[in-house]
Amino acid sequence: MEAFDVVLQGGVTYTIFVDPFQVGVDFDLGVLDENGNLVAQDTSTAPNAVCCVTPRWTGPFRLVVKSARGLSNYQIRVVP
Repeated sequence: MEAFDVVLQGGVTYTIFVDPFQVGVDFDLGVLDENGNLVAQDTSTAPNAVCCVTPRWTGPFRLVVKSARGLSNYQIRVVP
């Protein structure tokens, strides 16, 4: 499990992608607010993980990436 801290703007919809560099893996993604509440998650069996979130306030959020199957480097993209 790896965690990455980001600041997201309230009222803006973000799509967050975790794209693996290898095939045959399965990444899961959780988005936590500053209080540790889970606000979005992707636990599908697809190799990549995708979450959409629209924060109610501007502040710090934590992106938690877990490997459900396999190992690979990956890229995280946060797209408003």
